[in-house]
Amino acid sequence: MQITAPCPHCSHLQTFDFSHSQVLNKCVKCDKPLLPHATQGLLEGTKLNQCPLCGAAHLYQRKDFNQKLGVALIVIGVLLAYFTYGLSLLVVTLIDFFLFKKIKEVGICYQCGAQFRNSPLIHSLDAFNLQLFDYYKNL
Repeated sequence: MQITAPCPHCSHLQTFDFSHSQVLNKCVKCDKPLLPHATQGLLEGTKLNQCPLCGAAHLYQRKDFNQKLGVALIVIGVLLAYFTYGLSLLVVTLIDFFLFKKIKEVGICYQCGAQFRNSPLIHSLDAFNLQLFDYYKNL
């Protein structure tokens, strides 16, 4: 599993590979452990039930796609719709459908924003919940 997250101690953003046999990942800046809240399920490779960095109990999954690029595609399609008699909207829809099928899922922590990639454990996470997002942002 690949994890992109800020260090819980010094907030230095880093990307590292987590293997279930190698638990002692340390921050490159402050040399403190990066996964102080790793659960037994994560260590065994069976369950991602809480964030191993901050300990938050809620994570969600979404497509691993740059959201600004997605909005830019839609805006370009809408702006060109007048000149292409709406065909640009069809092209943007086909591009969006193709990307939706090809792009993998990413797991994200509501509290610290840690991102978890390339793991089958991500598929067990729930979809994004706006109420949980607001709860964690207002802590």
